Amino acid sequence: MRAVFTFALSVLSLGAQTASPPKQSAPPIAGLETPWDARQIVAQVEKNDEKLRPVLANLNPQRWYDEKGAPSTYILQWQTAQQQLRDVAATTQLLEQKIESLPLALDLYFRLEALDVTARSLSEGAQHYADRATAEQFSALLAQNFTSRERFRDYIRDLAASTEQNFKVADEEAQRCRALLSQPPPRQARKK
Repeated sequence: MRAVFTFALSVLSLGAQTASPPKQSAPPIAGLETPWDARQIVAQVEKNDEKLRPVLANLNPQRWYDEKGAPSTYILQWQTAQQQLRDVAATTQLLEQKIESLPLALDLYFRLEALDVTARSLSEGAQHYADRATAEQFSALLAQNFTSRERFRDYIRDLAASTEQNFKVADEEAQRCRALLSQPPPRQARKK
């Protein structure tokens, strides 16, 4: 279990180093978000993805392919992105019920990352083959989603660190109890 937390922390830290644009200076958040605050973060992620849904639906890669000679891979990516949006919505619902579940939070984060990769590829296609307004709207929504995903990633990192600390404290207490139980009972003085 500890390996999962270490892996999660390293993935999230790596993502912060490689995918993040330079941050503006902001005061660091101390400690784990409250469940209410965490739900607000997840709700913002969900809200941003809901804005993406109609714009994604308006893209028409089949027409790009038929009329403008776009690669057929955009059609598959468009279908994949729509399925990924549905998967994100379902996972978000589960996480909102168990907001402090690290496995669910990681599942949602990785689904969001997969959606982002697919959507960014579609955005490149939209820049070349769709009308300018739609392409710009799609790109703007993707940029907006980045900020909420970054805040969610920070919550997951804090959740993983908090969970690991809780396991460390529990393990130390278990070791202390084992040590007490494994000691021989004190000798009692014999009565004469």
